[in-house]
Amino acid sequence: MGKWVKKKLGEYVVLQGGFAFQSKDFVEDGVPLIRIGDITKEGLCDENAVKLPVYFLDECKEFVLNEYDTIIAMSGATTGKCTIVSKKNLPALLNQRVGRFKIKNSSIDKLYLYYIVSSYYYQQKLLLDAIGGAQPNVSPRQIEKVICAFPILPDGSPDFSEQRRIASILSSADKVIDSTQKLIAKYKKIKQGMMEDLLKPKEGWKKVKLGECLRQKPDYGINAPAVEYDNNLPTYLRITDITEDGYYSRNDIVSVSSLDALNYKLEDGDLVFARTGASVGKTYLYNQKDGILVFAGFLIRVRTDEQIVLSQFFKYQTQTPNYKNWIAANSMRTGQPGINGNEYGEFTFYIPYQNDIPDLSEQRCIASILSGIDKKIESEEKVLEKYKKIKKGLMERLLKGE
Repeated sequence: MGKWVKKKLGEYVVLQGGFAFQSKDFVEDGVPLIRIGDITKEGLCDENAVKLPVYFLDECKEFVLNEYDTIIAMSGATTGKCTIVSKKNLPALLNQRVGRFKIKNSSIDKLYLYYIVSSYYYQQKLLLDAIGGAQPNVSPRQIEKVICAFPILPDGSPDFSEQRRIASILSSADKVIDSTQKLIAKYKKIKQGMMEDLLKPKEGWKKVKLGECLRQKPDYGINAPAVEYDNNLPTYLRITDITEDGYYSRNDIVSVSSLDALNYKLEDGDLVFARTGASVGKTYLYNQKDGILVFAGFLIRVRTDEQIVLSQFFKYQTQTPNYKNWIAANSMRTGQPGINGNEYGEFTFYIPYQNDIPDLSEQRCIASILSGIDKKIESEEKVLEKYKKIKKGLMERLLKGE
């Protein structure tokens, strides 16, 4: 391992801010304008970017992006998020509050620079400065002053060979992550098509209300303080623990110590709905492998009558446009989004019938098919999480000269 030196990033780069383009200049077809919202966890997502006239490329040359430019969000909820511009994103223009790193005197490899500023270490150092007010915000000076490690040759000049070696290793990890993400997206698209086909009402299907298919009234969760995770106590299931895809997230596990907690323990077949806030409508079907879960106060537990509707079948009804549109239409009656247990009972959907009796066999078959592709998605998401951890570990070691 060669020699390393710690210096402020600003000794190698300068951050250029974007331009305050005006909305009156936006057009239907033109050059994408890269704004903060176009920088996502997955990279640069410019499909829905607003457009500017093509002649702006000549009039605003200073703000035209180039391949391998690293750009960073400088304000808002995604402050610090950065990505590297690829050929497929071009041509494009740089908007205000999005910064572009410009390398001084060819002193650093472009790809190595990207991995420095996207590293956990750099992001944490930057965010310490960003959280100063209600709106996270960083300046070019704050971005440039973070101290980072750089490989150097015996004469003190940049060791480009080492920079490129490190960037190549991390780039290989990114390619595996990207291919896994694409595979997950492919499976999700297949699942959506299968749901549209399998859950589309067919001859003999009947419309029912959820409230007609329950074996008891919906239950509200327990309002109790969360405590540090203890495997001798039940785990607390909160709104934030339910993912958009309806799974239980284990990223921030906490427990609940209330003596009354076990009265709110989830059992096989229990469905849980988020009843308030931005997450209203999110649904989770309890799985024993998630352990002993106690559901919190802003959640509602629903138990279907398994002689009418199988909970596994109904879970997929909550992933349809019909359900999502119903949530959107019914959750905004007051200033705070919300749907109570009785209101959930009004949700209508179709189930298969045979000889005027709910066809549980067909429900089971449909749920089994969709569950099969869910397992594929879940499996690939575990692989993705593993590769992300591997990459994070590599970045922590390689970018410190270890």
